[in-house]
Amino acid sequence: MKIKNLFEHLNDIAPFFLQENYDNSGVQFADLDESITNILISLDVTKDILDEAVENNSNTILCHHPLIFSPIKQIVKQKNPLLYQAVTRKINLIAMHTNYDLAEGGLNDYVAKMLGIKKIAPLQESGEKLFKFAVYVPEKYMEKLNEAIFEAGAGQIGKYKNTSFRFAGEGTFTPQEGTHPFIGKIGERETVSEIKIETIVSERNLQSVIQAMKSIHPYEEPAYDIYELRNKPSFGIGLHGMIGHKVNLKEYSVLIKNKLNAKCIRLIQSNNRPVKKIALCTGGGSSLLEQAGRLGIDVFITGDISYHHALRAKEMNLNILEVEHFDTEKFFVHAIYKQLIKSGISKDIMLKSNKMLSPYQLI
Repeated sequence: MKIKNLFEHLNDIAPFFLQENYDNSGVQFADLDESITNILISLDVTKDILDEAVENNSNTILCHHPLIFSPIKQIVKQKNPLLYQAVTRKINLIAMHTNYDLAEGGLNDYVAKMLGIKKIAPLQESGEKLFKFAVYVPEKYMEKLNEAIFEAGAGQIGKYKNTSFRFAGEGTFTPQEGTHPFIGKIGERETVSEIKIETIVSERNLQSVIQAMKSIHPYEEPAYDIYELRNKPSFGIGLHGMIGHKVNLKEYSVLIKNKLNAKCIRLIQSNNRPVKKIALCTGGGSSLLEQAGRLGIDVFITGDISYHHALRAKEMNLNILEVEHFDTEKFFVHAIYKQLIKSGISKDIMLKSNKMLSPYQLI
């Protein structure tokens, strides 16, 4: 298996187009045509992880947190020691960050299932617009055009790719002076049997799909329609859901600590309501306090809650279980490992890191 094949599997599991604008999921450093010796799966890329990769003859690290978040102009050992080490040791790096956080069946869904939370919906739906794209094409060009717009990103609904609807009809047109019609004669009305292809396109792929269609379509002036939809994407940040029965908040806090095998958790208690409605955001979810509050959540499980966010939660009458960032996202390794095996990758070339450590210690 080559790096590019691994990338295709990962893109099927959690499409990279889902990632947030600030993120840099995907290939960090790689030779796409290189054959994989071993894949080391880890939450982060640290010196210990890089050493572990070398020790285990792993030429690929699949991580959750990208080593490169923003553009860099130079790689200097003294300024970028980890990246320098990865490059000089020829270790391929691929990150599955916010695309895996947002995806159906991604990290939040995995942890929710582990905690017994039945998902209702994302805590914050993606703000990306969706469009219906319709194009009219002669039947003999239908398949070629369909494949072109799928390749450009059309037809993605949740975990389903290449979705479309087709129906037959007749198109009419009269070529005018100055045109170069593919079918028909100037000044004469033409009737042509055509197929209408309808599909769905995300905002980020719309222009690429239009260009792909025009590059394949035989007509000088293709007829196509674009409608903005009010459909909500099936992906989003975090989730909210329910547990089977109401539980005392303090008891639930201990239960979550044990299930996550966390060293500690902090309870920000604002009321004594029994727990039934849960919100979850693995990693840092402080930006989602307002969304959780509006949903009438009994407790919000997340990490990276600052002092002032804690005070705001008190004002909102929102209970929070603050779990260390590491202890909510360490499950990335187990989650993606299972999904890669399910997608057909042999466990013989995958290793779960044994060197992952939280940067914090309890004294």
